[in-house]
Amino acid sequence: MLAINWGYALLVTGMGIGTVFLLLVVLIWVISLQTKAIHAGSGLTKSVTHAQTTVGTDEHPTPHEQAAIAMAMHLYLDAHDEEPHVITIQEVERRYSPWSSKIYSMRNMTMTK
Repeated sequence: MLAINWGYALLVTGMGIGTVFLLLVVLIWVISLQTKAIHAGSGLTKSVTHAQTTVGTDEHPTPHEQAAIAMAMHLYLDAHDEEPHVITIQEVERRYSPWSSKIYSMRNMTMTK
């Protein structure tokens, strides 16, 4: 405990933690620049989502109308495969492999004196 140079140990620890946080800030900055560059290059504007009532047109139904149509189609076309309720179990005989028998020799815990 006395042989540890605590000043040097704390300096190395502080430099390591500082480096990690500095790199995280730089990474966040780089990612934000990339997203701005992508949006500027593709001509997309920043979309803001709010809970607002949307007005549907004949060409584009609202999300609520889309959900209602999807639910109606699901209820009308409820087509599932009719499967028999019979469980069949087939016993498959496994081929002998020397690798599968290794486990028996590994767990052999006989002690001889």
